Amino acid sequence: MDGKRFYICATEQNLLMFSMINHAGYDVVILSVSVAFLITFFFIPITVRIAKEKGIVAHENGRTSHKGSIPTMGGLAVFSSFYISVLLFVDDGNLRELNYLIAGSLLILLTGMKDDMVGISARKKLFVQIIAACIIIFWANLRFTSLQGFLGIYEINYFLSVTISLITIVGLTNCFNLIDGIDGLAAGVSSVSLLALGFWFGYVGQKELMLISFILAGSMIGFIPYNIFGHSNKIFMGDTGALTTGFIIAYFILKFNQVNLSLTPEFAFNSAPAISIAIVFVPLFDTIKVFVLRLMKGKHPFSPDKQHAHHTLLCLGLNHAQTTLYLVGLNAAFILGAFSGSYLGTTTLFFLLLVLGMVVFFIPRAIKRKHENRSIFQFPS
Repeated sequence: MDGKRFYICATEQNLLMFSMINHAGYDVVILSVSVAFLITFFFIPITVRIAKEKGIVAHENGRTSHKGSIPTMGGLAVFSSFYISVLLFVDDGNLRELNYLIAGSLLILLTGMKDDMVGISARKKLFVQIIAACIIIFWANLRFTSLQGFLGIYEINYFLSVTISLITIVGLTNCFNLIDGIDGLAAGVSSVSLLALGFWFGYVGQKELMLISFILAGSMIGFIPYNIFGHSNKIFMGDTGALTTGFIIAYFILKFNQVNLSLTPEFAFNSAPAISIAIVFVPLFDTIKVFVLRLMKGKHPFSPDKQHAHHTLLCLGLNHAQTTLYLVGLNAAFILGAFSGSYLGTTTLFFLLLVLGMVVFFIPRAIKRKHENRSIFQFPS
């Protein structure tokens, strides 16, 4: 899709997108999202009470940014709502991989629950994530089959296809877990990503994928008020929610690219892989930045510290709400920018995102270090 046609046809495409959603049934979309939101919203207080009684809480320590002991089973409420709503409203006869998606995500969910309750080693979590990824890649037969022009590469061989798909699923599963460090961040970023994917799936006539995206977004939005504004009922998503969210969004990223390959030029983007990066921009670039900084210091990539973007912004004086709003807005801006710049092609758009990513993530860190150095050489009067 070239840029000229993209801008000329923008209005027509928006009308067509909403006509596709109308074809799916506004009533079904609104009802499914409402049910997902309400189940989460009313199930959270019950989850909080049970988590407190069982001692399933995150305790304050030197690395966390919260005070006191907060229940960590919010993901259980979110995904109970998600699974119920999907089973009620999504026709699995029209989506062959739905059973495999549920099976794989349940594996991740149960692993996250065990980690929240008693702890589990990183090696065991990685092993389960690989199994869940294999369910999607081999049983559901969903994997990247083309780089769609990145560095001039299109169709890729089977081994490379499986490898890239495995890295994508396992990587994004952990990316969303790693950014879950302050109130509303993981839920907010994932909601923006899911809404973008849902509207696109609706635009190209993928009714079931649109519904699943919107349902999970609805479940997340039902969780956010308790996570950000809750007092007696405050709760965290925990590994239960963050890992499962990343896994499902990774599935959608694969579907986004593979569905795009099957579309006519009128609907297809010629830079889908690069747009995929923009959809998960904040969790992906923040994780890469943190891993690079840890490796440069001779540390293990998963060793805990305060190198994440939200830590840096908090140190610069932003509060939790401002930091979350900034990063969620940043992710939304990159999504809109990538869709608008899709005419640039996969390679050009990829490197543009790479440069912009380095700028927006390393500049705040540079400002923070400048302030730290200034305070070191500042003497009391």
